[in-house]
Formats: sequence, structure tokens, C-alpha cells
Amino acid sequence: MYEHEPDQYLLDLQERDKPTLDNFVVGANGEAVSVLREVAAGCGPTFVYLYGPKGAGLTHLLRSLVPEEGFRVPMFDPKVPLYVVDDVDELDPGWALQLLALQNAVRGTPGMHLVCAGRVPAAQLPLPEVVRSRLAWGLCYAIRPLDDEERLAELHRQAARRGIELTPDILHWMGANLPRDMRTLTCVLDEADRLGLQKQRRVTLPLLREAVTSLDERQHARQAY
Repeated sequence: MYEHEPDQYLLDLQERDKPTLDNFVVGANGEAVSVLREVAAGCGPTFVYLYGPKGAGLTHLLRSLVPEEGFRVPMFDPKVPLYVVDDVDELDPGWALQLLALQNAVRGTPGMHLVCAGRVPAAQLPLPEVVRSRLAWGLCYAIRPLDDEERLAELHRQAARRGIELTPDILHWMGANLPRDMRTLTCVLDEADRLGLQKQRRVTLPLLREAVTSLDERQHARQAY
């Protein structure tokens, strides 16, 4: 079993594969994505809280709104209309207080928006009650991962875009050895496609394994650097 976290494959995505609301595979999350589009346009609710398991796409959705954050919890700036905070369930007491300050500032300033994400509903978060209650001030959505049928259909669609045939042995190996989120699987297909073009080879299971090894080696090289 390939046990690395999904994020390690994401470092080599091309520009077109950076997280956007357009390349998020919606599945059963249509209402939540629609609300996030409103927020991105500067309207919609002041507060949105998203929760769901790893691989559901929470980080993708937040990075679709704000590509990068300099701090674990950003400082309020009246010139910045939109803030995101990921993994709120992992905030230590100091960052929780920073989030409380941000919540109060956003609420007190017209035209501001704050979108947060965590693994569990707001009421179950290991945070001070005052922070939990503010997370529930706006709209809350459970983000559901794709089910097996949806994931398989999307995987075939992504492969077809790249001219890759997903043979039974490839599908079996991917299902047994790779994380199940679509961002990871898409990144592996991208790397296999790149290697196939570079080596003038059709994408087969051995080449797909090479793609995973290539991505893994780049990740280790970056960590060593």
C-alpha cells in the first residue's frame, strides 16, 4: 500500500491544475460550491464553515478562494475582503485566539468574508466555545467525498482527456496503492502523461508506477533541500 499523504503529489501540478472552483469535482456538494462562488464574487454570507474527511477537497476549496496564506490564521487587514482558515480543528490556543480576533473583525466590517474548514462539525471542534459559536454564525456544509461510482467516472474522464486507457490492471493498482482523492489521482495521470510523451511510450501500468516514483523522488528532494 502506498501510504503517503495526498498532498505530496500535488507539488508538480501545472498551472491549469491549480485549485479552482471550476476544476473541483462537485459530486454531492453543489450547494456549497454555489455559495463559495458567491463569496468569491464579493457577496453571499459573511461566514462559511466547511467540514469533512481528508480527501473530500476542503483545502482545494479554500485555495480556490485564497491561493496562499502567510500565517496559520491571517491578520485582519481592512483592505483584504476575503479570508480562509484551514484545519481549524488543529489550532492551538494561541491560533484559536487569533481566529477569534479575525472573526470579530470580519463581522464588524461590512463586505468582509471568512471561510473556515475542519474535519468535524463546528460544535465538535476542540476550540473555545466562543470560537465554535462564531464558526456557526453563517452557513455550514458537510463536504462529501466522491463515492466509488463518481470517482471512477471522473477518473475515466480525466484519463480520456489525456489519451490514457485505464486498463483493468491500472485501475486495480491505483485503487490498491494510491490515495483516493481526485487531486492526487489527477496529478499521477498528469505525470504519467508527461513521461509517456517524453519517452514516446503508451501509458501502461509500469509507466504509471514510474510516474508515482518520479513524483515521490521530487518530493523527497524538496524536503532534503
